[in-house]
Amino acid sequence: MHETSIALSILAAVEDVFRSTPGARRVEKIRIRVGMLSLVDPEALRFALSVVSRDTPAENAEVEIETVRPRFRCPHCGYEWEVGDEDVKRIADDPMLATLVHIHPDVVVKYLRCPRCGSTDVEIVEGKGVVLHSVVIETDEEKG
Repeated sequence: MHETSIALSILAAVEDVFRSTPGARRVEKIRIRVGMLSLVDPEALRFALSVVSRDTPAENAEVEIETVRPRFRCPHCGYEWEVGDEDVKRIADDPMLATLVHIHPDVVVKYLRCPRCGSTDVEIVEGKGVVLHSVVIETDEEKG
């Protein structure tokens, strides 16, 4: 379960934002984008954040997690597409492939073809990482 290490990294970034915000009182909201190819469990990440943020300015912050579907592009014809839930499930249900994609999400393109031209040269546009999208900080000015 690497969600804890991801939560620690997110918390470190959130604390950097907090420290650089004049008059910061507490973290109100943390917005995260989780790519489906990361195979990160959003609820496990939410729980890990609740644990690692105890006794920090981010304790009790609202955590908003957006799941980002994998999106691909063919550099030959320019076509862009998303894979469906069944494709992601097929990857997740194959232990060897799931482990490989989990460690190195870019490998998934080796199993894809462009639906338009059939090229095997496919790029991942989005949906493979975990990104801290935004942080909302309550400040002294807002508290009044």
